[in-house]
Amino acid sequence: MHIEVMGQYEIVLEAFRNLSNTAWTPFVTIYRGRSASYQSICVMQRQQVDTDTPSFSRDQAIDAARRFAAQRIARGRL
Repeated sequence: MHIEVMGQYEIVLEAFRNLSNTAWTPFVTIYRGRSASYQSICVMQRQQVDTDTPSFSRDQAIDAARRFAAQRIARGRL
């Protein structure tokens, strides 16, 4: 699990192996504010990121989750 900050948002990036152990599946959760503060708000529940190409490493899956979160934040679709 990776936690990153993008502007006013805190993003939790996760990756898990799929059932056949052939690829990694990315997940993302987005909070407004910091989780260390009592005023953080979850604006997007943990969600699987749908990708066109499979992620064959954990790092590729984390990068896919990061790109997805950046697009959602840029578009204001939270």
